[in-house]
Amino acid sequence: MQRTLKKEFTLRISQANRTELTVIILEMAIAYLESAEQAESAETYRMEIARARKCVDELKKSLNFQYEIAGTLLHLYIHINKLLVRAMISRKKDYLSRAKETLIRLKDAFAKVAEEDHSEPMLENTQTVYAGYTYGKTDLNENLDNNSSGRGFLV
Repeated sequence: MQRTLKKEFTLRISQANRTELTVIILEMAIAYLESAEQAESAETYRMEIARARKCVDELKKSLNFQYEIAGTLLHLYIHINKLLVRAMISRKKDYLSRAKETLIRLKDAFAKVAEEDHSEPMLENTQTVYAGYTYGKTDLNENLDNNSSGRGFLV
């Protein structure tokens, strides 16, 4: 995964609520699978799939079984994990593309749910990011509020 993409995910995670965080983790898994598809060496291929599997494992761990849908999601995550293991062992892109397709469908579904979730961000005491004050030659500049009181440890 590229550095700029990692920075983007980090920024989004710092501002995300629970549902948005699920969408971000799914997007990260998809990005890892895309990197695996483009990998030139077998080692890079395996590492990217292993990272995608960690994302899926994190989603499994975060399931709340008080809700009925958690059982269905668990079965989907187990199925995706099996596909990724098969892709890692056999190096067949078919398994990889099937897992990616399922992750994309899940991401789209959670993105629709996230549009209606207006809860507070999960992380507290994070820097406020202001986007759009200025524009660069190729992109939108983002500014951080460095005067945030209450951040860090007080002695």
